[in-house]
Amino acid sequence: MRWRLAVPVVCALVAAVLAAAQVLAAHRLGINEWTNKGGSYAEYIDWDHAVTRSTWYPAASTLAASAITYRVFQRAPRSWLWLPPAAWLGSCLTAAPLLYGLASAAPEDGINSSPLAVAWATIIGGAIGVVAAMAALRCREIGVGLLTYTLWVSVLEFTRPWWWDRAPTFDPMLTEGMLSGETGQYVVKATFIEAGGITAGLIGPVMISGIIAAWAAAQHGRWKRGVQAGVAGPLLLFSIYLTIDPGLDNQDSIQATLWTYSLLAVLIGLCVSLLTATVAQIIAKRKQAGAC
Repeated sequence: MRWRLAVPVVCALVAAVLAAAQVLAAHRLGINEWTNKGGSYAEYIDWDHAVTRSTWYPAASTLAASAITYRVFQRAPRSWLWLPPAAWLGSCLTAAPLLYGLASAAPEDGINSSPLAVAWATIIGGAIGVVAAMAALRCREIGVGLLTYTLWVSVLEFTRPWWWDRAPTFDPMLTEGMLSGETGQYVVKATFIEAGGITAGLIGPVMISGIIAAWAAAQHGRWKRGVQAGVAGPLLLFSIYLTIDPGLDNQDSIQATLWTYSLLAVLIGLCVSLLTATVAQIIAKRKQAGAC
């Protein structure tokens, strides 16, 4: 009984450490900034991207901590039900106060945001992580897809300072210019880099979704499992953008464009997963027929 009670405590601690590490690293590296960038486009940048990150970090921490604890403790009975909420609690107990404090200490107030709104975004992100973690623990293939995609986003996110002024050419989500209606000139160069929104690029959904889908379909000979595994990661990122700032209120925002690209990433992931899972299933069936 004591062992069973200790498992969620360990899960919460792991999530707390992961969440705190992401928040502090992002602050230290200057990735998650709480300031406007200046210029005529500043009113649209605001805190949108910082709030989005405040949602992503606990979501990623909840997912990762649940998966780690689940594997370490050898899949305790019905742990897919109680490990994710424990991870959610742990990540929020550290991320929410940290992000609230950073938002409160920001040199400029958010136009449509506040430190309290940031704390709520953190809690919402953890809830999204709970749903993702439950799906990951219930289905190994979906879990691999989610964790792989989360790792891709995290690598792209925390290596940002090394390529800040030279975005990867394969990633259109990070290179965008905005024409000023008044001057007719670009007021922001490499908008997505300057704003620093979390993105996974368009190559991520193609490569990761395809590989995971092919692997999952080949494992079980079922294309449906492969499609689910391939599209799970892009869907997680899309959920973050949709929850915080979907850009459906006719307000000009860089974030609205990012939301559109994240939806495109889901559609790309779905198409690639469907195609590769189907091909993998056909190849697997032919191999079985040849073996007979």
